[in-house]
Amino acid sequence: MAHILAIGSNSSGQLATNDSNDAHHLAQTIFADADGYVADADTVWRVLGGGNHAFAWSDDGTKLVASGSNSDGELATGGEGTGPIFSWTPVGFPGDRVRQIACGWNHSVLLNTQGQLFSAGSNIFAQLGIGIQGRSQKFSSTWMPVLAAQDNDKSTTKFVNIACGLRHTLALDENGMVYGWGANRCGQLGIASPDKKSSNVLQMKLVSAGLPPIAMLACGRSHSILVANDRRTVFVGGQDKYCQCGPSDSQPVAGTWRKFLLPRPAAKLCSGWEFGAVLLEPVSKINLAGKGGVVAMWGRADHGQLATVQQSTCSRELVYIDLDCVHDIMCGSNHTVAMTEDGAVYMWGWNEHGNAGDPSLKNVHQPLRIDSPPLDTRAVAIGCGYGNSYIIL
Repeated sequence: MAHILAIGSNSSGQLATNDSNDAHHLAQTIFADADGYVADADTVWRVLGGGNHAFAWSDDGTKLVASGSNSDGELATGGEGTGPIFSWTPVGFPGDRVRQIACGWNHSVLLNTQGQLFSAGSNIFAQLGIGIQGRSQKFSSTWMPVLAAQDNDKSTTKFVNIACGLRHTLALDENGMVYGWGANRCGQLGIASPDKKSSNVLQMKLVSAGLPPIAMLACGRSHSILVANDRRTVFVGGQDKYCQCGPSDSQPVAGTWRKFLLPRPAAKLCSGWEFGAVLLEPVSKINLAGKGGVVAMWGRADHGQLATVQQSTCSRELVYIDLDCVHDIMCGSNHTVAMTEDGAVYMWGWNEHGNAGDPSLKNVHQPLRIDSPPLDTRAVAIGCGYGNSYIIL
């Protein structure tokens, strides 16, 4: 039997623990009886959530389950405004296999292994990318195909990565081009928005024109982050109230993107609502003397997001987290989960629901190792929702 442990906010059942109570200690999630749908203990699950909903998919992409709020159809179960789901329940999907799921506050985007994009949930800010004909469609409870970009005559474009902000979406194609749609009031799509009252982008639009090929992308609440193919050049667009544009140039480039350089190549990128994080490669992949993978962060810091005891509001400069040999990182709205190469899990940041691992519900200002039962074995993967965390064993 697969083991997914969860902790944190659970008001809509997004922890899949068969109830709606917050979990202040790690809890075993529950798979609905699905006639053998759930794989055996060898299955590795990937988990990602939004505001009050979450998806888990098998590493081979053959299985997809969901839990949590479905009031806007964000779980793509076909029910119009149905009630929440409290355990991992099978969800159908278009295509042969799931490659990736991304979640906004109340919308979801699916990328299959054929490189096709589909979306479900709220469409109030055009975050589904279903175009002009969907202008009056406020939500969809089934997977809808995201329409091809009007400025791209190649309808066979294959996508390889996706990310969702609160109400906007980015997609990366196999050629390193980035497309976006949804809310753009703060310029979070990396394009100018002359009229903020009608700033929503209704259909997929190329947003990386003039930039070098992109390798990684992530979305915050109202900003977006791109990392170029060199994995050192970072482009950030959108709101900068909490320094989430980082140590960037004062003048934007290629539309509204700003840029800065990392000290060494990034292996992973993620973003919270108003902060960014990169997992930097070891100094040497052969000689790991000293530190292995290191986490560098910037942006909002007032709830411990940057793992510092300082009470400053934010940091524009990179802050290095005191953890060695980090293998993976995941960001919630205002907290972060990290897994080291030996399978140890650490959390820090905003902790109102216990989502950063401290049952006292106080914010966590230093990486906190999660070693309480039932975590008595090494983790193989980690996941995040906006206010919760998941550990896969």
